[in-house]
Amino acid sequence: MKNNILVGALIASLLSFIVYTSTYKDAENRELNVVQVKKKGTVKNKLSSASQDKEPNVNSIEYSNHVTSKKGSNKTLVKAIKKAMGEDASYQVAAYSLTKSSFAEVKNTSSAQKGGKIFELYLLMALYYQEKNGKMGSSTAIKVTKADHATDQGVSVGISYGPSYLRQQMLKGSTTAANALLRTIGAKTVLKVIKKAGATNTKITGNFKGTVGTTTASDLAAVMTSIYKGKVIGASYGQQLMVLLTGKNALTSKLSGTIYQIASDNLAAAIVQNSGHNYVIAAWTDKTDNYAKLGSAIGNFMNKQ
Repeated sequence: MKNNILVGALIASLLSFIVYTSTYKDAENRELNVVQVKKKGTVKNKLSSASQDKEPNVNSIEYSNHVTSKKGSNKTLVKAIKKAMGEDASYQVAAYSLTKSSFAEVKNTSSAQKGGKIFELYLLMALYYQEKNGKMGSSTAIKVTKADHATDQGVSVGISYGPSYLRQQMLKGSTTAANALLRTIGAKTVLKVIKKAGATNTKITGNFKGTVGTTTASDLAAVMTSIYKGKVIGASYGQQLMVLLTGKNALTSKLSGTIYQIASDNLAAAIVQNSGHNYVIAAWTDKTDNYAKLGSAIGNFMNKQ
């Protein structure tokens, strides 16, 4: 009897062990399958995400530390410009001594920037070029059209004016006069003239009612330098043009000397003459808070040359 009970107990234990083992393996297999499926899904998602990633644009403001300088730039001046502009702005700066060989061009974006009123500088240069070459003068009559017209006073549609009068009205703020001059001279001629001065990355796509076109700090500096040195339009016309640049801007607010400048749309350019330390500054930035600091830094460097 006892033997039967013992045998029965052994059989029961054996059966329990077999059931447990089978259940454990089954559970293990099920767990393994679940993990495997999850793993496949995760790997697939990662591959899909990676395939959609795009290369970052290092010229964007998010990569404003990607600062470059033109070959030959003075290292001390480059350092001063970078310190003045900081790391939170997108910018282009060009500074050239007009009496020494020192210069620096520093930027973290190469894109040409939209401009309006500052294109008056290029238009004035083209106007004087035309006068110098006998293509425009006191006998030239420019009839203002409806396409030129803007909401300002000084000139009227259907009336003809001389280039000098329209230039005068443009400098007083007449968009209509500026448009009439630009239409008459032609965008191609303006671009041809400033290209002779060294501007290579400027386009004219509209008129003074809005965005005239796009340009760079480097092109502004090249044109200002050419005007000062009397290249392209000659010394006499260059001097006449310089005295017309009477604007004010934060870029030159802490500088001393005789200053000829023009600015608009975060673009600014100036010729500074200070006791024999003469230089050109041109700049664009999306944040003009540092303009005064920038001008001061460049001025301090140039005044030691």
